[in-house]
Amino acid sequence: MDLKGIVFFCFFGCFMFVHSQKMHGLSFVGTRADIQLSQVKKIQDVNANWVTLMPFGYLYSLQDSLVKFNRTGQWKGETAKGINETIPLFHQAGIKVMLKPQLWIRNGAFTGKIDLKSKREWASFKRSYSTFILHFAALAEEHRLPLFCIGTELASVVENDPDYWRDLIISIRQIYSGKLTYAENWDSYTKVDFWDQLDFIGVNAYFPLKGKESLSVSVLKKRWIPTVTVLTQLSDSLKRPVVFTEMGYRSIDDPVSRPWDYRQKDVHFNPVAQAIALEALFETFQPKSWWAGGFVWKWFPQHSTAGGNGHKGFTPQNKMAETVLQSYFTKAE
Repeated sequence: MDLKGIVFFCFFGCFMFVHSQKMHGLSFVGTRADIQLSQVKKIQDVNANWVTLMPFGYLYSLQDSLVKFNRTGQWKGETAKGINETIPLFHQAGIKVMLKPQLWIRNGAFTGKIDLKSKREWASFKRSYSTFILHFAALAEEHRLPLFCIGTELASVVENDPDYWRDLIISIRQIYSGKLTYAENWDSYTKVDFWDQLDFIGVNAYFPLKGKESLSVSVLKKRWIPTVTVLTQLSDSLKRPVVFTEMGYRSIDDPVSRPWDYRQKDVHFNPVAQAIALEALFETFQPKSWWAGGFVWKWFPQHSTAGGNGHKGFTPQNKMAETVLQSYFTKAE
């Protein structure tokens, strides 16, 4: 085989190999403390092969036009310094990293409803956001990360100026050579018109699976059917795989009716329901060739004290759901 043939074979063959492996990922929580290799090995124990690292930028309100990041006093794991120190640990463990910079608005206001009041304020926000994203795209390139997420749940910004995003993607590709995605919410991903410029359709998969029947894997698989149909059609039309940039459930009696709602109160701890919901998700999507995999929300570095009995949050750690993850992350493709 001549050199040209070898180059073609390696490029095409390697591309196919990468995408034949599902992303069995975890959303890794940045904290104040340094990350230790022993904490990374706990991720190996559940057979995860990817993690998301999430540096944060901050807004004071939905009307704030200036993204603040890498600030003094910010948790180290959410800054460039912490990310730079953490990535080599995952690489040492053979775990791939998606870098997913995100915005946090004071009091937990939803980023999909950012609402600037004038063209001047919108322009200021977009300049600021570009600085934020390009800073971390350069960091992703420095570490040769295979996947970079250009934004998370920013529906109002996407609607305000779709062309801004196309220009931003061009700018990112000038400094970053890996694959790109964007993480849009379950109720807005069909409205994104720049998927064709990205390599993956990214969905934060908190789809409501409402119904009256008692929870079981078979019942939830049936409730997934309408969503599977839409995702299949979108993937086919765009010729892009779908990655669940976030997916997960709280360990409560009804984790599937409003899976995005982390503020629900007066709910009962139920690790079985969480495990059933995750198993149904994997049973539904794992066989789909267009599904590239996903990232479970969320995984804390201090495994021994995370989750466990009585913890109603999303993490599967020290709950039945952790065993579910380990099982499906282990299964052959």
